Amino acid sequence: MEQNENFTDFFVLTAKDFLAEKAFPGLLYAYAGGSVGRGEADAYSDLDLNIIVEGISDHKSENCRFRGQIIQLHIHPAPTNEDVYENPWSWRYIKEARLIHDPDGRHIAWLHAMSDYLDSEEGKSKMLAQGKRIIDEYRGHAKQALSLGRGYSAFLAAWASWIEAVQLFAYFCRGTVADRTLFQMMKELGLTDEVERLIKESSEGKQDLQERMKLIAAYRDYLRSQKDGGMFALDPLNDKLLHKKVERMQRKEEEEDVWLLLFSEAIWLYLCVDPDRWLEEHWESLPRELSLPLKKLGFLEADEGLIQRIHTISDEIIARIG
Repeated sequence: MEQNENFTDFFVLTAKDFLAEKAFPGLLYAYAGGSVGRGEADAYSDLDLNIIVEGISDHKSENCRFRGQIIQLHIHPAPTNEDVYENPWSWRYIKEARLIHDPDGRHIAWLHAMSDYLDSEEGKSKMLAQGKRIIDEYRGHAKQALSLGRGYSAFLAAWASWIEAVQLFAYFCRGTVADRTLFQMMKELGLTDEVERLIKESSEGKQDLQERMKLIAAYRDYLRSQKDGGMFALDPLNDKLLHKKVERMQRKEEEEDVWLLLFSEAIWLYLCVDPDRWLEEHWESLPRELSLPLKKLGFLEADEGLIQRIHTISDEIIARIG
């Protein structure tokens, strides 16, 4: 692709061609999300393509190669109004949906109607309440982990509560559901002093960037070798996508975002394969050559003081929402 090409248009055309060449029985409509949905695609973007299929009950995700591009394909059953009304915070991503395929033209009306609901006072009130409830659940998990002497698990739960608070702020105060700019947004608002301190603490003695990238790839490869059947998170194409995201951040000199991205990737892999065990138990199941360096990827063994510091960050962010 040439530097001056409109990347969003390129990916939209790629999506249309992909759907035209592939057979998806029961296909109702399809939309692009992520940077393509927002119209912010660049040379480092992939195509996040959601297709809605009639007659299925489960979600499925897979990576596909098509004409030199990686398509992250998400196949969903048809949603209902009640799905959105009951859990609007989980459906906030339809705000960035860009329709790719809508043969009878009726689904764009549904997306607009649901988007209007998310913008309504009822929708916004319910979304904020749901986000706050998730934060409280994470805090409860952190407290339980501390009581059991699981300091790393406690840190992870408290960190998740901070991320949820930042996502609430991003949506309500900046009108975005994009995750890739969360840290930079907090930095602009002067809300990152404590987070930067945590990053410094957790990254002392950290591996250099190439070592960390190799570690994530090795971690993914090991988990894949232990699992029967395919799992979206364990697809080796995700390593290529990770490299592209890191390269974008490096070009923008967003060092903290690179740290957060790799840390989040490790968490994603853990939660996909071992969500019912404490993080410490998961690490114990890994070869020593993986478990020891993974601990240095950004994890801290928390005590009550550290957990309270993270909760204070979250409270300051929530207070900005009003």
